Amino acid sequence: MAETLRKRDTSRTAFPHWARRLVLGIFAALLTKAQTAPPEMQLEAAIHKEIVLGDLQGAIGQYLSILEPPVKDRAVAARALLQMGECLDKLGQGKEAYGTYRRVVNEFADQAAIAAEARVRLAAWLDSQPGPRNLRFADGAAGKVPPAPWFVPSLPKDKDYVAELRRDGCRSSVGCAVVLAAANAPRPVGILMQSFSAEAYRGKTVRLRAWLRLEGKDAEDHGQMWLTVARASRKIGFSDNMDDRPVRSAEWTPCEITGEIDQDAKFIEFGFMSIGRGRVWVDDVSFEIVK
Repeated sequence: MAETLRKRDTSRTAFPHWARRLVLGIFAALLTKAQTAPPEMQLEAAIHKEIVLGDLQGAIGQYLSILEPPVKDRAVAARALLQMGECLDKLGQGKEAYGTYRRVVNEFADQAAIAAEARVRLAAWLDSQPGPRNLRFADGAAGKVPPAPWFVPSLPKDKDYVAELRRDGCRSSVGCAVVLAAANAPRPVGILMQSFSAEAYRGKTVRLRAWLRLEGKDAEDHGQMWLTVARASRKIGFSDNMDDRPVRSAEWTPCEITGEIDQDAKFIEFGFMSIGRGRVWVDDVSFEIVK
């Protein structure tokens, strides 16, 4: 009898242990199911996190997971990319949102309805970006990244990127910018740029000018100015990055790019690069139609 009672007592004390194991097993199964859920369910969960819970950063993380290669469902991937653009918009990261919408149009043109939504968002963005602005760096706070429409292309979120507006050390009396690659950048290239609609410039010859100088650290350090035309169907039109005439001098050096804008041009993008670990100073930028 005592032996029986001991067995019963042992079984009662063992029950919570097995219950815990059961609960943990169920939890692990649910977690695995969530991670391996069909793409449609993953997208639904991400949209819920974005719209219902208001967790924009968390939603972006889930959208990125859906977009990890290999992409299993292009319709779901296109929607995830579009929604990620909306999250970036809501976070005030307009340039990153713009680049994301362009990816939808360029990479998911076969998803007609979703690509059309992305074009609507791009059109709204372009309405406020008819051409280059703040070329003399008059707007903005010293020591900060020059304000829109200037921007620095995003690096991975755990990397730094650097471009600063300056009020001293400039060639002009207005302002200038310094571009450099951060020490933890994946490649030693720093970029400051603008992007705008090419509609008003199609078929015309334009000229981009600026003054650059280099504060170099190594012999390979140099600066470059560039201008690229993005045409329809993801084609590249006129393009010049001064690869054959980089700036290596510590003295202010005039730079110029002249080219004809393609008739089917969609966007004009230009900017300045610091290649290596040096610092490239930029001043007196101008962009004009010459004929």
